[in-house]
Formats: sequence, C-alpha cells, structure tokens
Amino acid sequence: MLAAGPTRVDPAIPMPAIAERKPKDQSIIAALGGFGLPLELDRSEFFGSGATRPVAFRFTFREVPFSCTTERKDGQPVLALTGDFGALPYTAEGPERRKAMQTVVAHARRRSGLDWQVTPRQEIIVRGGICLALPLTPVAMVTGAVTLLLRARPFLELLLETMTEEG
Repeated sequence: MLAAGPTRVDPAIPMPAIAERKPKDQSIIAALGGFGLPLELDRSEFFGSGATRPVAFRFTFREVPFSCTTERKDGQPVLALTGDFGALPYTAEGPERRKAMQTVVAHARRRSGLDWQVTPRQEIIVRGGICLALPLTPVAMVTGAVTLLLRARPFLELLLETMTEEG
C-alpha cells in the first residue's frame, strides 16, 4: 500500500548531485546559448573560428532550379542567385521558338537588372546579386532570393511560356 502525502527524502541516503555534474562535452544547445541572438548563419564561431563561411541553399520555382550562395564582401552579406532554364532548342526543332526565346533573353538582359545569358553550350541561365540586411538570418536570405525572383518574374514567365509552345 502506498502512503499518502509528500515523499520524504532521507538525508542519510546520498542523492546524485545532477546540478553539479558537468557533461564531458557541452551539448549543442548549451554551446548555442552562449551566442547572442539572432544567430548569423555564416559565422563560424559555432565551429571554433572567427571567420565567416559561405552559406548556400537551393530551391525550385516554376520547375526551374535555382541555387543561392551568400558570402560577405567587406563585411556586408551578398547573395548570388543562379537559375538554370536548360537548353535552348535546336533550330531544327523549332526555329520560331528558338528565335522567340533568344528575344525574351535579350529583353530580360536589358530590363530586369539581372544577367541573362545563353552559354556556349546553348543553355539559358540567369544570375543576380543583392546586398542583404544584417543580421544574416534565413529570413534575410530568403527575402533576398525572392527580391531577385520578383525582378525576373515577368521574363521568367514569358520564357517558360515560350519554351512550352508547340512548333
């Protein structure tokens, strides 16, 4: 039968002093607790040095793969975005569509503020860069990527529409 009421601790029985024990290696939570918030993703204090490291991520928008890299230049984080639209169709596959795609890329290069190119391998890519606000957080990086995508969006939509046309 269990006794009702509070449990009493017998002072004659030694209790482990959990609060006094220190782990051999600090946990990641304890280590992160020593840094001020918000945590900047490129700071390598987490890894034992004071230098910054590039931070990269990838995503897909409208079935176009994009990659982003953020590095500091003179202390300021700069995000570089690259989108890969794939190959320009061969002239034999659709001369009108090829010419229309080249026209969209040429207009996008002049008007979007981004670097649109047809590479020597006949692949269509777009590149852009933007300075990010401090602190360098995931929100700042996604905001930078979205800002660049919004600059490109009218041309991106037109290019994708042109790419899927029959003919």
